[in-house]
Amino acid sequence: MNTSHNKSAGKLLVLVMEKHKCDAAMAAARKAGAPGGTVLMGRGTAQSKWLRILGLDDVEKELIYSLLPASLVRPVMEAVRNAPALSKTRGIMFTIDVIEAFRHHISAPVVLSQTQEDLMSDHSPEQSGYELLSIIVNNGSADQVMDAARNAGATGGTVIHARGTARPDDAGFFGITIVPEKELVMILSPKDKSDRIMASIKAEFSDAEPGSGIAFRTAVESFDTLGTKRS
Repeated sequence: MNTSHNKSAGKLLVLVMEKHKCDAAMAAARKAGAPGGTVLMGRGTAQSKWLRILGLDDVEKELIYSLLPASLVRPVMEAVRNAPALSKTRGIMFTIDVIEAFRHHISAPVVLSQTQEDLMSDHSPEQSGYELLSIIVNNGSADQVMDAARNAGATGGTVIHARGTARPDDAGFFGITIVPEKELVMILSPKDKSDRIMASIKAEFSDAEPGSGIAFRTAVESFDTLGTKRS
């Protein structure tokens, strides 16, 4: 990989946190140089004790997507993590190389139908050891996705309500017609569990109708938790 190209690549910073905390997070990020961001609403699905401690099992969540130059990733993440207004806020944040995501890191999408085929400062981006699994399904199927994912070792995820843009007669994304009322399930998974989780999700939808959904995975770089860990 060309090092100079990687340094100039854009980074997508993703923060998942408790509701009503995004304004404070964005204020801290802007002070560190972030140009802005987009706030999305979602809901948590976590059941594990560790994620309950982090507060990621709450129903309502907010997500921030902020596009940054690579040079600002560490200052912005440190500013958010150390912001006084977020000292008791629990959540996670991580980055994705948005250029490399399209060129190298996204694996071939999985069609969900049988009929159609520790702390950020301790790790360099290449050592995060996580992948972001993204699964787009019809509205009401997110819990089915998470059940299959948990059976394969996933500890939780975040669900975002969305809608498609295609007309009923349009050719869809990877052969799938994207119709209104979708759910996007985001699962942050250790790399050694990703294959098993994706296979479990695909198996869960093996008898589904064509167009039930798609799933893909993206490499995660810097990863950090927010707030004070509680026993």
